[in-house]
Amino acid sequence: MPRTQKERNEETRRALLEAGSSLLREVGYARTSVAQITRRANRAHGTFYLHFKNKRDLVSVLLDDMADEARRHAREIWRAAPQVDAIWLGLRDFLARISPDRGLWSLLEEVVALEEDAAPLRSRLRRLYVEPILRGLQEHPDGLASRAPNIELVADLLASMGLHFARTGSLPASPDVTALHMTVVWCRAIGQPITETDLDKLRDMFATN
Repeated sequence: MPRTQKERNEETRRALLEAGSSLLREVGYARTSVAQITRRANRAHGTFYLHFKNKRDLVSVLLDDMADEARRHAREIWRAAPQVDAIWLGLRDFLARISPDRGLWSLLEEVVALEEDAAPLRSRLRRLYVEPILRGLQEHPDGLASRAPNIELVADLLASMGLHFARTGSLPASPDVTALHMTVVWCRAIGQPITETDLDKLRDMFATN
């Protein structure tokens, strides 16, 4: 069956995103041009502007895709009353995924440094990470939101831990151990009880994974 125009357009858009992502990681924002992106994607130069306003618009889409992936995993953590092992598994998975995204975080800092009006892009992306945590706290069946003196600050601090590792790519220990320490902090921040039995269970889990 012949592909529809919509399918061809989506294929072109995806090819441009993949080409842009690889070039931006290789040579950075300043040294990547629209011509290079379309050449690598094997598309006509003009097709770029049918899908993106400019190079920064493509970067924004790449970062949004990265944030959407993180939000999907955040929803898994907050899907029900968060059990300690579920929080640890979610955090470990997030930490395992940040390595391929680290280049995009560095790219974001480069864009903000080069373009004065790009700062809202960083703020918007940060908010995409904070909102699922805030919503999870607010919707927790045990009323965790009522325990925190400033729930928005708690959500921001919890998100900051993950975003710090995403930006720097430097973990203080292995992803398993780092996730364990982050889990303890998260549980204390949201009022989720964590016992020695829970900690022993987590140690057993990452010893067998």
